[in-house]
Parts: sequence; C-alpha cells; structure tokens
Amino acid sequence: MKIAKLVLSEQIKAQLMDEIITGTYMPGDRLVESALSKRFDVSQSPIREALKGLEEMGLVTQEPYKGTTVRAISDKDIREATTVRAALESLAAGLAAEKCTEKDIAALEKIFAEMVACAKAGNETKRIQANNRFHDEIIRISGHNLIAKLAKTLRFATWSRIKGSMVGEDVIFRLVNRHRKIIDALAAHNPAAAEEEMRHHIKEIIPAEAST
Repeated sequence: MKIAKLVLSEQIKAQLMDEIITGTYMPGDRLVESALSKRFDVSQSPIREALKGLEEMGLVTQEPYKGTTVRAISDKDIREATTVRAALESLAAGLAAEKCTEKDIAALEKIFAEMVACAKAGNETKRIQANNRFHDEIIRISGHNLIAKLAKTLRFATWSRIKGSMVGEDVIFRLVNRHRKIIDALAAHNPAAAEEEMRHHIKEIIPAEAST
C-alpha cells in the first residue's frame, strides 16, 4: 500500500486512527512498526512518528519491550479526562474571546462549515478531525502553550466516546451545532459566554455514572 511522501506520518496516523475508531484494531491489539512499514511501503521513521501521534491522542500506549498497543478505555477514564479538558479548554475559550480577530473567526467558521458537511455526509472520522482542528484553533488563539500541550493528551475521551454508545445522528448534530454558539461568543468578545459554551459542549460527552 503506497502513500504519497507528503506528510507521510500524518496520513498514516489518520489511517490508523480511522481503523482504531471503526474497530479494525481492538483494545489490546499490537501495532508493530515493521509490519506497518511493510504494509504502507515506507521506512519505519514515519511509522514511528504516526504511532507517537496516536499516543499523544491517548489512543495507544507505548511501553519498552512491549511496543505499541491499542488502549482500552473505561467510562471512568473518559469522565476524568473530559472534566479536566472542560476546565482547560473553557479557560482557553475565555482567553481567546479577549483577543480573537476577524481573521480568527473566519478560520473557525470555515472549520465549522466542514464539520457540518461531514456530519451530513455521515463521515465521522473527518468530522472529528475537523472538530479537533476547531478546538486547536481556539487554543492557538488563546496563546496558552501549556493548555495546548495538555489538551492533546486528553483527546482520547472524545474518540472513545464517539466509538461507543454515544453515536446517533441527533447527538452528532447537537455537538456540531454547539460550535456555532462558541463562535458567536468569541465573535462578541464575551469571555464568560465563551467559557460557558465551551464547558457545556465538552461535558456533553461525559458518560453517565450508571454506565461504569
């Protein structure tokens, strides 16, 4: 399987991410560098980078002598990660509301339009990738480097919840439309509203206590 040399590691990461989400790879399955290198017809360097990216997203774990395995994630893991993520990203939204420009809002509008299109087309993988770009853009606007670093390690909660019982057309469109309210709060330069909308949006993916 050949892949264009442009941004090899990102393309490989996206492919593996899709396969983890759709269940091609299950929790506990190993992702072996040499086998993936042969499959994608590339050296092990971009494979290594792709696996590192998946680890940063929390989808896999890497251990010495054991290699890389798909992570098993519980509802408790999701609740804890999502609670922390809500606190971090609501702070970022508030900061972003104070300094965002028309250009920043235009960039968010473009990503939002892509999310809507993906939701209508039923393309969950691309919708969630667009969702991540949306959140990354707000964190970038906030200028808070530590939030940027920490938030990426908590993204597994989003992917894992989408993969589970949460999926449903009504839920997907509700999540997408929540971004509209976040953009409106940012465009109005209203930090309190931006924080509240972001917090509400992220907490929507917290599973109920009863499902533990």
